[in-house]
Amino acid sequence: MNVTLTQAQDTQIPLYIGTYTSPNGSKGIYEFSFDTKTGDATLVRETSTPNPSFLDRRGYFLLAANEMTDGSQSLTSFSLGKEGLTFQNKLATGGSAPCHVVIGKDAEYAVVSNYLGGALDLFQLSPKGEVLSKDDTKLYHGKSVDKARQEASHIHSAFFGPDNLLYVSDLGADKIYILDIQKTDNGKFQFVEKGELNVNLGGGPRHITFHPNGKVLYSLMEMTGDIEVFKKKDGVWDSYQIISMRSPEFEGKSGAADIKVSSDGKFLYSTDRIDANTITTFAVGKNGKLRRKEVISVQGKGPRNFNFSPDERFILVGNQLTDEIVVFNRDKKSGKLTDSGKRIKASKPVSILF
Repeated sequence: MNVTLTQAQDTQIPLYIGTYTSPNGSKGIYEFSFDTKTGDATLVRETSTPNPSFLDRRGYFLLAANEMTDGSQSLTSFSLGKEGLTFQNKLATGGSAPCHVVIGKDAEYAVVSNYLGGALDLFQLSPKGEVLSKDDTKLYHGKSVDKARQEASHIHSAFFGPDNLLYVSDLGADKIYILDIQKTDNGKFQFVEKGELNVNLGGGPRHITFHPNGKVLYSLMEMTGDIEVFKKKDGVWDSYQIISMRSPEFEGKSGAADIKVSSDGKFLYSTDRIDANTITTFAVGKNGKLRRKEVISVQGKGPRNFNFSPDERFILVGNQLTDEIVVFNRDKKSGKLTDSGKRIKASKPVSILF
């Protein structure tokens, strides 16, 4: 009996869901207990914090970007313990509508992307994950061909590459900025420019992911539903493929949201909103190029963030507009997704984090 109980406990892991909050909906971050064997999830608790639209964590703390536009936008830190999330502190961001946060190497700092105002913020963290100071803010003033959506810089995300550099997607300027982060003599961290990539005009880069070999970068274009593939040669990133995540017969509007590659580098997945409401599976060739395999319904509307379960047997898709997370079974050999029938109820889920 004891062995069986231990095995059951071993399959239960914490799952954190960031949301858009509302008076009659979510109050903040949902914490679930997720069964890695069955794909079932049980609500454990809910922690109040306004519009925690993107989350990142280390073993002992979690950070939330509070996507507000009324002056209360901030980066909030919570400690992680047996009693769940405990508020530590928060600091204001340098722009409005912070929509993404990533914790840096060794958890010494975090980077926040602000969709409005063109601001990229660099925060120093304590060993416990408290937000100590805002050490640097980089302001961008770009624009591109779509006068409605690209009238100014819209910093949508920042991801660390395998080279430990920071890759920042500016939807408004059709650029990906490459930055280093260095510590100054006075103990503060600062951004250092290393270069930039130009993406296909009118694409609107939103999120990126890297092939495990570190030599291929995939940039998801929110406005067109395309993925632009860059390959690194002699230290330089060159664009060498643009492929649509949409079915050939699809004629509606795209709102591409998230992109991730499997840990074996064989499959890539991306979500599309607005009229599509789909998740696309790509096969990844040996040269890193993509071949679209399948486009399926997400069984809801407004798929934003999605994530693999730690063993990659499941993919969880957060459908913002239909207030639930759909759990897909994933075949590791073929990459194929099938609806497990499992649903996790959550109001306006937009960030999924294990």
